[in-house]
Amino acid sequence: MKVFFKSALITCFLGLFSSAIMADAKLDEMLAAIDADISAKRLSNPAGNNAIEKIWQFKAIAPYDQRINSRAYDVGVSYVALATKSTSAKKYSQAQLYLDKAWMLAYLTPGLEAAQDSLDKVYKGGRSVIAKSSKKPKATKKAAPKKVAKKPAPKKVAKIDKKKAAAAAKAKRKKELAAAKKAKQQAAKVAKAELQAKEEKERALALQRKEMEAKRQAADKLATLNAQRALAQAALAKEQETRSIADFDLNQDLIDNRETREIRNALMPICQEILDNEASVVLHTRNTRDYRWLTVRLTLCVRRIDKSFRLRHSYKQVADGEPSISLHPGRSVSLLNRN
Repeated sequence: MKVFFKSALITCFLGLFSSAIMADAKLDEMLAAIDADISAKRLSNPAGNNAIEKIWQFKAIAPYDQRINSRAYDVGVSYVALATKSTSAKKYSQAQLYLDKAWMLAYLTPGLEAAQDSLDKVYKGGRSVIAKSSKKPKATKKAAPKKVAKKPAPKKVAKIDKKKAAAAAKAKRKKELAAAKKAKQQAAKVAKAELQAKEEKERALALQRKEMEAKRQAADKLATLNAQRALAQAALAKEQETRSIADFDLNQDLIDNRETREIRNALMPICQEILDNEASVVLHTRNTRDYRWLTVRLTLCVRRIDKSFRLRHSYKQVADGEPSISLHPGRSVSLLNRN
């Protein structure tokens, strides 16, 4: 009976281990595909085969895998660069579209806030002053007068007898032997240094492998803790879900038609309430596309009032009815699970 029980445990463990290996391989394939899309500049096009869609798919499958963050920031940096180029070309609407994608995917992208500030300045009719720098001509150094080298006086050739020639040959041979001995010692020293360097490199590689294994174990432990924390946070969010500070209905037509100016006017009083109460928000929309578009509009609205405020937002799908925004007490995590 004990043997049968041990065999069953081993079979179960091997099955779980095999499934984990297959899942890791699938995630590695997805990361490689995302890297290929970023390299080929397939950021959001064509549909169904671009970096942004695959990043969202990866986050849905492995929400706690931190490897996707660097890819999201790479895409964000690319859009910041495109927005900066469009702003320089006075294509302000196109620049804002690029920044919207960066805000939606990775709002902590380096340079994103600066690019938005630059666009806001010119998009509102403001003028930027470009200081013209005047280059002063560099002072040329006067060439120093060339020194005329004096020709050495011809040496007097002394006659050397045979005895002196033999002594000179002996001294030369002695010098050559000393140089050969020194070269041999130097070669042995170099060989010893190379051997020591090789041994040191092997020790460093062994230490690196040991550190990597320790990091992997720590990462596994952290992932387990994060999963437990996420479950606890989800339970807390579920408990607090109905406790809202205020609720605001929105016009679905404005969202369907992507009316930027009209939705900005509708969101302004809501943004002020968010800042006054330091609130988190839940966006009730029909699908994730509406949620992401509305999130960008709400983020830009809030930062126009207070750039230091970090908006904490969550998503809840509503099958029917008008979209709405509910305000909740501020917290360090999302009120609901984000998609």
